[in-house]
Amino acid sequence: MASSVPAVTILDVARVAGVSRQTVTRALNGLPDISAATRERVVHVARQLNYRPNRAAQGLVRGRDVTIGLVMEDLRNPYYPELASALSRIAAEQGWSVILCDIGEDANKARARLASMVQRVDALVLTGCRTDTVGLLPRSAHRDSALGIPIVILDGSPDDQVDAVVEIDYQSGVRTALDHVTAGGRRRIAMIDSSHIASSRRQSYREYLHEHRLPWTSRSEFRADETHEGGVLASRELLDRYPDADAVLVYNDVMAIGALKGFARAGVGVPDDIAVVGTDGLDIGTLVTPELTSLAIDKTALAQLAIELVDNVLSGRSPAGSRERRQLGLSLVVRESA
Repeated sequence: MASSVPAVTILDVARVAGVSRQTVTRALNGLPDISAATRERVVHVARQLNYRPNRAAQGLVRGRDVTIGLVMEDLRNPYYPELASALSRIAAEQGWSVILCDIGEDANKARARLASMVQRVDALVLTGCRTDTVGLLPRSAHRDSALGIPIVILDGSPDDQVDAVVEIDYQSGVRTALDHVTAGGRRRIAMIDSSHIASSRRQSYREYLHEHRLPWTSRSEFRADETHEGGVLASRELLDRYPDADAVLVYNDVMAIGALKGFARAGVGVPDDIAVVGTDGLDIGTLVTPELTSLAIDKTALAQLAIELVDNVLSGRSPAGSRERRQLGLSLVVRESA
């Protein structure tokens, strides 16, 4: 049986021509911002190596379809379906397709799902995934990603294999939320954070309390699973350890809704006894009583940034050698809970 010869890739062309991957994309697609000499050298090398251009990059230039893999941690959290819906609509406006992948908590299954997806898509968008998610990709997938499958992270930390990242400005958001509750006379503010990560929300919360000389002790902070039940359990712990708290900032809306249930079961009034602020701005926040005040992430704006960044990388519009960063702010949606 004859052995297969690995296909020549854009990275091979870039290495031999002595330029970046983005420069090769620009040269082969006739895009501006490179010299005629560089363009000629790249084209010559591509011909010598018998390079066949990436289907996705060709699709952007010639109007052909592009498929994006949207990788999420847990579709049971309503945040992810809301974002998936927004991204699918925006992608469809460009004639692109979206495939969803819920990686779950099993690392082996996640690795298999990601490996399968890489073979079927032209770009990956990772959202809500742990910082080591990219590390779950097999080495061959890393290589393919560096060659023509962009990886864009939403609300996460950039990695060497990532082409672009959208960062959420939690610092300003947390300040807005805490300004709101302190304006209402709240002074003993607790926080329910994720038990999985040391979130930037918690750091911003601590900084705010310190700057405004508000009380903080280890009793002020609680960590829980990012689930409804996690919020219920954390609210009980809060009432035991910090019974005089008069406000609480919660890592996400699902946990915050759990906290509302926990307080209600304990006979603690919201917002009379304690104000509750979630994070995400989910529609389900209007389906509970009291309706949830939340720091809202504009899922449509987040999806638009993701599509724009994928488009930039595939088309070669991203600055050569750069890892593009964009930032998205949050807005406080004031309802009944705070």
